Amino acid sequence: MSALSASPTQVRPEWSRLVSDSLSQHGAWHTFLKLNEARTAYPDDLSLRGYVEIIRNAIVREMLAHPRGMKAIPKLSAEFLTNFDRFDLNAQEGYLVSLIDGRFDLQKLSILSPFDQFTTLFILAKLQQERAITIPQ
Repeated sequence: MSALSASPTQVRPEWSRLVSDSLSQHGAWHTFLKLNEARTAYPDDLSLRGYVEIIRNAIVREMLAHPRGMKAIPKLSAEFLTNFDRFDLNAQEGYLVSLIDGRFDLQKLSILSPFDQFTTLFILAKLQQERAITIPQ
């Protein structure tokens, strides 16, 4: 057997247990960040990619559990307005922030956004998590 064909098999973590434990102990955002870190170590692991998408869905569902759902109106936070340099926004996040004027609800923002609805809602959930925006009751 040649040295090229004798590659050691990489032991993959038991994602179902790790994700379940992380969700119950630390919540969805912490789990999402840890899974993204793991993607660099296991770039070809399809089950890991699947769990990342499951967590992304849970994050969006959690945001939409707001009493007003898609009719909720996000607003820029006071922290963002007074210290926006602290927020390291990418182009997508910056574009969505530019659309937030206190009048458009989530549904209207998803229509105005050039991104698909899920991506738009996930980015808004991320901005809410980072306290750049708030979604008042």
